[in-house]
Amino acid sequence: MNRQLLLSLPVALVIGLSAQVTGQKNKIPDQARAILENASQFELLSIGQDPSPKIRTEEFQGWPVIGKTTVNDPNARKRLIVALDKGIKENRGETMKCFNPRHGIRVTHDELTADFLICFECFQVMVYVTGEKEQRVLITDSPAPVFNQTLQQAKVPLAREPERKK
Repeated sequence: MNRQLLLSLPVALVIGLSAQVTGQKNKIPDQARAILENASQFELLSIGQDPSPKIRTEEFQGWPVIGKTTVNDPNARKRLIVALDKGIKENRGETMKCFNPRHGIRVTHDELTADFLICFECFQVMVYVTGEKEQRVLITDSPAPVFNQTLQQAKVPLAREPERKK
């Protein structure tokens, strides 16, 4: 009995440590949050597969940029941030194994840049600060209409919608 207990102790320790590592809070990292909330430059990007064939020259974290808009209106910025926060708070650990981002945010403050590579289909946001990956954050698809509306108002084409499995 004692031998079984001793043998199971390292396994329990490893499981406990891995749960602690992966058990990080589902929130935007503090440095990225500060850049987002105090941004002097705020861009919203449409990324992924372009609905019309054309040559792409720009990439965002390795993904093709279809178009982008600078968001100068403080109210529009606030709507996007509130929608992003709401989607993050709504997620209860749901995610998909795919990653097909169609949206991005690039913000700059005090010469620091934070990028948010967003996949509403897969419920994931990859957060980068000064080009380095900081963290993966889970999200729902509830912010997608606010992001799409903002892009459409700026006449930025949206990426093709994902093909739904039947």
